[in-house]
Amino acid sequence: MKKHQPVRMCIVCKNRFEKRLLNRFSMDANKLCVNVKLGRGIYLCQTCALKEEKILYKAFSKMCKKLKIIPQNLKELF
Repeated sequence: MKKHQPVRMCIVCKNRFEKRLLNRFSMDANKLCVNVKLGRGIYLCQTCALKEEKILYKAFSKMCKKLKIIPQNLKELF
């Protein structure tokens, strides 16, 4: 009998992947944190992580409205 694998959706491409294949981001004290298990998180697949900064900036700004994201900081998180 196979064990259930959680499935999550990438915020950029909207494709569904197993949770273990995605990078998880969450907000902690108005900072964007990687792989922190606190609070509500957003997920990003590996192919979308390599896309241009403008696309990533647009996706993250929609999901994290309180956070002022600078595009140069996004690439540093990966």
